[in-house]
Amino acid sequence: MLLKKLIIFILISIVSFAVIFTISLAADKGKVIIPNTTTCAGQELQLNGYGTRKKLFIKLYVASLFVQEKQSNANQFLEMKQASCMRLNIISSKITSEKMVEATRKGFEKSTEGNTDPINAEIEAFLAWLGQPIKKGDVFEFAFIPPHTTHVIKNGKELGAIENKEFSTALFGIWLGDMPVGEKLKTGLLGTQHTIQ
Repeated sequence: MLLKKLIIFILISIVSFAVIFTISLAADKGKVIIPNTTTCAGQELQLNGYGTRKKLFIKLYVASLFVQEKQSNANQFLEMKQASCMRLNIISSKITSEKMVEATRKGFEKSTEGNTDPINAEIEAFLAWLGQPIKKGDVFEFAFIPPHTTHVIKNGKELGAIENKEFSTALFGIWLGDMPVGEKLKTGLLGTQHTIQ
């Protein structure tokens, strides 16, 4: 009888710890829930990895990458052969549309090694969508559907689509390229080091 009570006590303690850990983890993510699977632009995708974009110790957004087949090699991923979706959950009121546009423009410069000319028109169209007012809690999704279409979605509503694979590679290269916005974020998105710190 005593053994039975001890086992029940241990089980209750384990469950309680698990609940507390989950709540704490959710708090660390800025109350962002990252599912193992999701539907993006009509595609059923699985979580590849996630991480937080920070600047000067301020957490700006949580990025999560969803794919058809998990991929840890950035170069192979940027060949854009499979449906994939980059989701950005805005967790800071410090992010404005002006700052987002400026940072993304710089991201394209790095991703293309300064050669944005072939996709300038696509970049400007994309930045115009990002230029709409942004607030904490907004969710952006950039969904690539082979062979060459990127759907731009905000809070579940599609803003538009760009039909250019070179643009798609440059866009995802902002996070996964040789000069990403954050090395820790890149490794997190590739599933090699999950971090929300």
